[in-house]
Amino acid sequence: MSEAGKEPAAKKKPTTEEPVSDRSSADIGIVCTHKGELKSFLKRVDRQRSYTDRKITVRGGFLGEVTRIAIAEAGEGFASHRAATELLINEHKPSWILSVGFSSSLSEDVQPGDIVLSNEISDTHVNSLPIKCTITARKRIHVGKLIVADHHPITPTDKASLKERFPGLAVDTSSLAVAQVCQERSIRFMAIRVAVDSLNEEIPEQAASMIFHPTSRALGSALGTMFKGLRKMSEMNTWRERTNSAAGNLDRFLSGIVEQLAESIERQRLG
Repeated sequence: MSEAGKEPAAKKKPTTEEPVSDRSSADIGIVCTHKGELKSFLKRVDRQRSYTDRKITVRGGFLGEVTRIAIAEAGEGFASHRAATELLINEHKPSWILSVGFSSSLSEDVQPGDIVLSNEISDTHVNSLPIKCTITARKRIHVGKLIVADHHPITPTDKASLKERFPGLAVDTSSLAVAQVCQERSIRFMAIRVAVDSLNEEIPEQAASMIFHPTSRALGSALGTMFKGLRKMSEMNTWRERTNSAAGNLDRFLSGIVEQLAESIERQRLG
């Protein structure tokens, strides 16, 4: 048979199959109390999917084309944040986990909207955990100790008392829970908090419910207060705007950090 009449040779099958992408895994896991803390950041996450497991809502998606994100909305409580962290590790196997959310300032240097990164987290029960942090402090970004309290302080007196006994930059109620699980499971960890209120500022009870305890009951109480008078409605709106601004600052910083971590993870894969 002439060259022109020869049948084309059959293509050889590859000796090994290409690996199938694990769609459940994530590069970076984020634990928050409620989605309001990440309302701005969530708008950046493409191709979102979500599910609920034991009252923990997990949202997964992509930041950019390839960085896989899994966000666990833990709800209130130390134990719930431990459970959310364990869920992320078991189900999504992230290389990094970040504890992210709102906090209150415990320092004159930390003003509303400022970012606080931990190099140590301590609670009010003599537990303390050092945290490796390679980011340096700069304007409106602080690096130091986070204090984890049993209850969120909302008055200047409460915050001053807490600061006197447990000096730190800011206070929240859950970041140590996430840090402890990550240490136990050898997962790299970072705590990123944004201050909503200053050391000498009081948050009205209904506004505190909206910011730190956004259950259906708390939100209902806050809305009920708004309708009791124009002054209180104005006050609530002021705190809502303050909270939205803090969430925006957190989003801008967090998105940059996630991109840096994603680049580091990709280098490790290629290296």
